Amino acid sequence: MMGCNIAVDTECDVNETPYHQVTLSAFKIDKYDVTANEYKACVDRGVCTAADTLYTTCNYGVAGKENHPINCADWNQAKAYCTWVGKRLPTEAEWEKAVRGTDGRKYPWGNTGLDCNHAVQNATGCNNTGTAPVGSKPAGESPYGALDMIGNVLQWTEDWYDGGYYTTSPAQDPQGPPSGTERVLRGGSWYFSDSFYFRASFRTSLDPLYRYDYFGFRCAVSQ
Repeated sequence: MMGCNIAVDTECDVNETPYHQVTLSAFKIDKYDVTANEYKACVDRGVCTAADTLYTTCNYGVAGKENHPINCADWNQAKAYCTWVGKRLPTEAEWEKAVRGTDGRKYPWGNTGLDCNHAVQNATGCNNTGTAPVGSKPAGESPYGALDMIGNVLQWTEDWYDGGYYTTSPAQDPQGPPSGTERVLRGGSWYFSDSFYFRASFRTSLDPLYRYDYFGFRCAVSQ
């Protein structure tokens, strides 16, 4: 089930409706977000371009942040990395499936409230000033064992964004609109201070050229 489930969620946004059933072909998704060290390996090979270091909270090339998620990287850089490792960015539907399993839960761990033990976030007084190492919140794992799907960094997906896409999307392997101006990002980040952004159905979008310190990515592969 994809979209906002009003049976467990009172914060549904219009772009998360209607709540609908989707069938996906088999795929695998990374257990963790791509780390700064993993991304640097792609740069060192001359395949990827360096992520930004504009903000003090950017992780690329920072000692002690090697196992933090790569951030300050745009959609094209994310796609280039995933291609380099023989994978791709997940579709929005694949990302949501990996987060919530089959029961339409509000969070990866179920329907219980958001707290500092389950996600790297600032909505419940956690006082994070940047990212944390990947996998540092094991209590927040998804039904399939994926970690940090909610919190730490927003994650780029393959899809173009359309706020009304769910009203016309196919029931089998939706790929997003054929074109657009912004790409979909999913999952809340360390930077956000409102619980609204940490629900499994939350979706937002940005220009694919933007590089901010509160989003990163993970890769997927078809089976």
